[in-house]
Amino acid sequence: MKEKTVLGFKPALEAGFEPRNYSWSPDVVPVGEYEATLDFMIWSKKHVAVDCYLTTGHGKQIRLTAYRNKAEDYMAGDTAVPYLSFETELIITVVLNGAGNPKWTNAAVIADGEQAAG
Repeated sequence: MKEKTVLGFKPALEAGFEPRNYSWSPDVVPVGEYEATLDFMIWSKKHVAVDCYLTTGHGKQIRLTAYRNKAEDYMAGDTAVPYLSFETELIITVVLNGAGNPKWTNAAVIADGEQAAG
């Protein structure tokens, strides 16, 4: 089985990552399907979830959260995000949830310029 690549908050800062530069605001996070690069991931402090920090193809730094499902996996669509390598290029789908906040409903790894199953 692959190893999880999710960091704790302090180790992420020590590795040089800056979570404060990423926004989860609906005013910043685009809705729809688009390319994004997974920069890093941190275990959420507030939820049973993984906070994923991504850069869109247009250079926006966004944060999306993958919540744990009943099978105890942290998923975005069919993709188990804790096992993705940093700098993985993805096609992601983002919608607004009932509260008007961004929620990613799918993520697929891009392999050699083509979409591949995650």
